[in-house]
Amino acid sequence: MLSLWQKRSLAIGYWQYWLHAVNQHALHAPFIYQFYQDVIRNRSTHSAFEAIEQYRRSLLASQENVTFHSMGAASQVDRSSDISVKRIARHSLSKPRFGRFLYHLTQFQQPRYIVELGTSLGVTTLYLSLAGDDCAVYTLEGCHDVATIAQQAFLNVQRPNIELREGNIDHTLPQLLQEIPQVDLAYIDANHRFEPTLNYFSQLLAKTHEQSILIFDDIHWSFGMRKAWKAIIQHPQVTLSVDLFDAGLVFFRPLATRQHYFLMF
Repeated sequence: MLSLWQKRSLAIGYWQYWLHAVNQHALHAPFIYQFYQDVIRNRSTHSAFEAIEQYRRSLLASQENVTFHSMGAASQVDRSSDISVKRIARHSLSKPRFGRFLYHLTQFQQPRYIVELGTSLGVTTLYLSLAGDDCAVYTLEGCHDVATIAQQAFLNVQRPNIELREGNIDHTLPQLLQEIPQVDLAYIDANHRFEPTLNYFSQLLAKTHEQSILIFDDIHWSFGMRKAWKAIIQHPQVTLSVDLFDAGLVFFRPLATRQHYFLMF
């Protein structure tokens, strides 16, 4: 259940988003216009979409219980030690349209190295893995039982380019970043608090380049996340940011002036 403060944060965030959100008709800068057309308005499909959504449906119908260990402020799931898979799926999985958005984003950017913080049950991971077989997807999850379910799904859907690393992300992320040459795309959906979110950003920043994109989930979920998002988009290396309400994206492309957009999604 959302707390009163979380509900207030979401209400304020949505009000600001609703006031400022625009579509392609108000976009004049070539890059952001192309981004809106190719990623947000894109309606193309992939043959694996149905298998991923079938997996989602199986999670929503699952009667299995797991031991759930929350190592931070989980997105919308409480810290109960014994919880049903169905409940985790109902409250934690991103909507199908967001999965399709992630797929279209990978086709737009063509990343080679993707990092996901917070595998959960693996639905978003599967969408990210459709970037291509030559793209490596590293996904980090702290809860053993949840990671086990996700790993089995990766095998069932036959996505060999996914590598799941289990353990506390405070430990697994620094180790991973020592092993990979760069971070082209990162999806951050782990500890939804101010300090951990900024720590993730700082660590990933060391491996970014001009074409990198970082995606932060639930940027309006709490006042702490809103504060973290504001700090991130003001970082000197961030030149462009996009608020989709559900998530925020930051870019590092060389631009004459810093740009911030609220885009209809």
